[in-house]
Amino acid sequence: MNRLYKNLEDLLRQKIKLYENFIELLKDEWNCVSKYSYDGLQEIIAKKEDQVVQMQALENSRSCLMKKIATKLEVRQSSLTLKKLIQIKDNPYKNNLTQCRKRLLFQVTQISEWSEKVRSLMDHSALSLKKSMAYIHSADEKASSPYLANGQMMEGRVEGRMVSMDV
Repeated sequence: MNRLYKNLEDLLRQKIKLYENFIELLKDEWNCVSKYSYDGLQEIIAKKEDQVVQMQALENSRSCLMKKIATKLEVRQSSLTLKKLIQIKDNPYKNNLTQCRKRLLFQVTQISEWSEKVRSLMDHSALSLKKSMAYIHSADEKASSPYLANGQMMEGRVEGRMVSMDV
């Protein structure tokens, strides 16, 4: 059983390292978005995708390990969490697992915050771009429109009036 606890601790420490790298990538992504660096952003997105694949693999390993621990403890795997595992009295890795859990919870909070910051900045940038495109489009329409602001129509050098037939 001690070997299973040790394997879980090692796996959680690997997860902590991956989360640290992921947080750094989110910070880099923020910098790229704020500087409108498209090439840098594409590179970071590719790195993030690799990190996500690694995190998923670690999560699958953790899930399998938790199943083995649940079997040994004779409890349902669905009810066994890291928090409950830490509360077991005869767990010699209790302190190490507690530290790992606290660190992971802190990192998950940081990931959520940085993800929201990046999403918010990207939304703001996209809105700014949409407004700029709308302005350019309206300016282009005004330039090519045969009507003046006062309702008169320009045809070449000949001015005319716009007449409404509605009564």
